[in-house]
Amino acid sequence: MKQNNGRLQTGEHILAKIIEDKIDDAKTGFVRFEEEYGVVEFTTKQDLREIDFNELQFEVNGVIQKNFPVKTYVKSREEAEKEIDLRKVPQGITEIRIVDIGGFDKRACKDPHIENTSQIGNFIIEKVKRVGKDRYRFIFKIKN
Repeated sequence: MKQNNGRLQTGEHILAKIIEDKIDDAKTGFVRFEEEYGVVEFTTKQDLREIDFNELQFEVNGVIQKNFPVKTYVKSREEAEKEIDLRKVPQGITEIRIVDIGGFDKRACKDPHIENTSQIGNFIIEKVKRVGKDRYRFIFKIKN
């Protein structure tokens, strides 16, 4: 596991939830993590480069500071689809690992996470760019 991966991954879930809640048609797409930063893409008709990133970072860090517990558990696909959206999970996957961030966000994810949002640190959006029609890439990092 890369050094910051659990922190970056959990922070990405919080960012994704906030954007999906703010923008009706926003969908999380491609996600990748390196040792020092994360990348997440969203599809939406709204130009995400026009968002106030200071306000967005403030919201993400506000959720982080709530010290939510981060729980992971596994359910059968049939049970999991009663709780979460499984459109991005391949049909052949029958056991679904769910990550629940204190009831704030709940989604399927196979990657490592931390145990409490207080372990994340300060979430910083480095850059947002358009990478295709209705596709926007966020590059972010965590600072202690």
